[in-house]
Amino acid sequence: MRLAVVSDIHGNLAALEAVLADLEQARPDAVVLGGDLALGGPHPVEVVDRLRQLRWPSVLGNTDEALDEQHLPEKLRASFVGQAATRTREMLGPERVAWLTSLPLEWRSDGVAVVHATPGDCWAIVAHDAPDEKLREVYGAAGAPNAIYGHIHHAYVRELGGLKVANSGSVSLSLDGDVRACYALMDDGHIEHRRVEYDIEHVASDFEAIDYPNAQVYGTWLRTGEFPNR
Repeated sequence: MRLAVVSDIHGNLAALEAVLADLEQARPDAVVLGGDLALGGPHPVEVVDRLRQLRWPSVLGNTDEALDEQHLPEKLRASFVGQAATRTREMLGPERVAWLTSLPLEWRSDGVAVVHATPGDCWAIVAHDAPDEKLREVYGAAGAPNAIYGHIHHAYVRELGGLKVANSGSVSLSLDGDVRACYALMDDGHIEHRRVEYDIEHVASDFEAIDYPNAQVYGTWLRTGEFPNR
């Protein structure tokens, strides 16, 4: 099966549209969304509505869960994430929020398991340079020979002898220094990352236009592929 994993769109419509155009060229048999679909971008409504039209399966991301105030840790409510969650929740309205927060924690088929962060936890962080032993411990528990996750916004593939672990990269807000939209494409066990250019300046200006919380920080993040020191 030729499978695309598209994760961490973060309300970035221009990046999503660029990826959709590339998917028409890549022609996967199936597409799975890796979570973090809406929060952290100026177009959450348009992104969620477009994805629901496509009817692709998705797993729950931590910023999807954060839209439910009951699941947002108290210590984060006044934080960067908490401020974005409040604004995004208002923009989306209760019905879209209910859809996002009801997504499952994992998707699996044909020897592939997709999670947002780790099996059973959409918040835990496993870095791209984690030791092999850590990857085996965490993703071996998924019970599939191929485990793909998002969350860290840093694309990589690691072969571990009977277990392949990959991060899909992120459609928006990269943390691996490459500002292009990124997703993973798996074909007969081989995983590649496809990088797609889009109009970053337009998205950065949209943050400013709607006075999104921390708009300048998000704009810098988009332009650099690194989270800026504030």
